[in-house]
Amino acid sequence: MLRFLKFLLLALLATAHAQEEYQYEYDDGEGDGEYDEDYTPSDVVPTFLAKPQVFSVEIGGDITFPCDVQDQGNHVLMFKRILPNGDHRLLFVGDYDLKNSKNLMKVGSSFVLSGVKKHHAGEYMCRIETSPIAELTHTLHVQYPATVERVSPEVQHVVQGSSVTLQCHADGNPPAAISWSRKQGHLPSGQQSEEGLSITLENVDRHVEGTYICTASNGIGLPSSASMTIEVEYPPDVITEQAILHTGEGDEAKLMCNVHGRPTPTVTWTKDGKPLDPSRHVSEHDSLHRHTLTIKEVLEDDFGEYTCTARNSLGETASTLRLTGLPKIPLMTSSPAGGEKTSYTLTWETESYTPISMYRLQYRKYKPNVAGQPQEQWNVRLHHPEASIHNQAGPRRHMTHAIELLEPATDYEARVAVENKFGWSNFSDVFRFYTRKEDPTTTTTTTTTTLAPESEKIAPVKEVAYQSSAVSGCERVILSLATLVLTLAMCLS
Repeated sequence: MLRFLKFLLLALLATAHAQEEYQYEYDDGEGDGEYDEDYTPSDVVPTFLAKPQVFSVEIGGDITFPCDVQDQGNHVLMFKRILPNGDHRLLFVGDYDLKNSKNLMKVGSSFVLSGVKKHHAGEYMCRIETSPIAELTHTLHVQYPATVERVSPEVQHVVQGSSVTLQCHADGNPPAAISWSRKQGHLPSGQQSEEGLSITLENVDRHVEGTYICTASNGIGLPSSASMTIEVEYPPDVITEQAILHTGEGDEAKLMCNVHGRPTPTVTWTKDGKPLDPSRHVSEHDSLHRHTLTIKEVLEDDFGEYTCTARNSLGETASTLRLTGLPKIPLMTSSPAGGEKTSYTLTWETESYTPISMYRLQYRKYKPNVAGQPQEQWNVRLHHPEASIHNQAGPRRHMTHAIELLEPATDYEARVAVENKFGWSNFSDVFRFYTRKEDPTTTTTTTTTTLAPESEKIAPVKEVAYQSSAVSGCERVILSLATLVLTLAMCLS
């Protein structure tokens, strides 16, 4: 109440002072009234020297509002704020601080606002109560860092095949830009990030699951982020790590399948369509998606087909694994380039947890695939392995076989299968090799004639040498006969 009375008193004094300065004597009768034509008011109407300005300042900064006045005289300078709803809030009357603010102070004819806050944005007015009223309005924009908040739920559950939209709202001055990223890596579009108020994912599957982050930034302060998670509900998906597992009697075997699904599927194991004996078959599940069936000590009856079946409210999926004692498919290890002309040593390796009892070797000449030209028949041989193979430690077996009676400089192809007590493996991939070419040979033949005594003046016959590799058989015979005839002619002459 006391503050209001002080303000009212100041306003009345300013108004009375303005009225007093414009009074003068004037008698409108015909008498002796005096009127001084040279009379001027004792005070000129004040005007603001400063111009209206728009200020932008970062939050926490300082700003000065200039209210410089010309011919102020005894007029009182007031400073007020115009609220967003249009109301005026008087802050200063002269040097008197009506709000007793710690952030706003008068310095000469200016007003300094320090430690600017977000709510300080708006219009400020310098005012002098004259007739007409003198006013000067300044505008303050406060720049502040971007903030963002999610509009979509923090966690969204969507069914596989449907669409989902993620949306955020940002605030900041200057206006903030929003970008989207994914915590687990690239976005489903393949991009590292995308811009926009929202992002829509079409025909979703489990691969789009994860945490999506919207980030707002306007260059003021640090960016602001919010996150949302998408969880896709879908039928079970079963993936086997090893469709065929080779093992031996007495060994431990682990059959594994990776199961995905939401809601979380239940997993069961069967063998040849029948339930398992829990005393010998142990089913385990790790903290992720791997399910393991462990057979501590394999018996011959344990070999067969095992099925991993996953079920949830959206469906059922199964995958089959095979536990076998058969040898693995052989893998050729020899070089295609043979070192011999008529033989080739084939080498391969396989895995078998029981001894290899026999192997089947097939080979033939290689012919390129030409339409209408059938391949040659395979040469098939059954062989017992060398005794030394049984001394090799572990399941890996290294084996060799020398193929004889081959043709030099010829391409061949071969494949091999091996057998143990449980049966035959599949054939290896077809392997191509070639034998070495014949060594090039050069034969030099020299024919010498008997010369007559020098007194008989018989012309000498030069030695004739030729390369057998360059002269045919008929040419050699003709040459020999010609030499003999020439020799007889010289002797008879």
